[in-house]
Amino acid sequence: MRLQAKELLALQALDTEIGKLHAEVGTLEKGERVERALAQRQARLEQAAAKVHALEVDQRNTELELRSLEEKRHDASQVLYSGRIKNPRELQALELEVVSLDRQRQRLDETILRRMDELETARKAVETAAASAEEAEKALRVLRRRYERDVARIDDALGEKQPARERLAAEIAADILRRYDDLRRRNHNVGAVRVENGACAGCRMKIGSAVIRRLLAADQYVYCESCSRYLFQSEE
Repeated sequence: MRLQAKELLALQALDTEIGKLHAEVGTLEKGERVERALAQRQARLEQAAAKVHALEVDQRNTELELRSLEEKRHDASQVLYSGRIKNPRELQALELEVVSLDRQRQRLDETILRRMDELETARKAVETAAASAEEAEKALRVLRRRYERDVARIDDALGEKQPARERLAAEIAADILRRYDDLRRRNHNVGAVRVENGACAGCRMKIGSAVIRRLLAADQYVYCESCSRYLFQSEE
């Protein structure tokens, strides 16, 4: 019986390369971490923009309130100094109203000035958050292009190796191939190995002298007594 050592070892080499390609796909950076960072930065941007909007609404309302108050004070002042009111109590009440309106106007002026500072700070926060989100978007685009390029490269390599694997597997006896594939599935994609430095290259266990003699005879398939993989002589 001719041992198909060359074919099995060539098949194992192909399966190892195919396995590495599949494993590489799992290690590719798809951008999930950057996507999460982008989502967080976009959320901060939305919060900052919402704060600016709220401050602007408050500012407009305060300015409207101030305008209304100034009109009211203007009307009260005109009445106060028009000379139409002769009653001292009414004059005193109107004077007090004007004073009160002045205090309210001062308070609104201070509020408007304070809110202008708050708006400036909030708008800068929006600019900072927008720049940060844009930076994350650019990083994500770079990662996705790299991922797509690497996936395409791996797909091309698999597109070449998988047909070659099928052609080579077709040359191996069905029962030998079936055992090899079963061993490979159970042993980290490795079903056929050589002896290296007196040990099985698969499990690294030392090979006994009886097994060495069977390997040298080369008249039957030999299996590692520890891991059961197909075992072949070293290249030396």
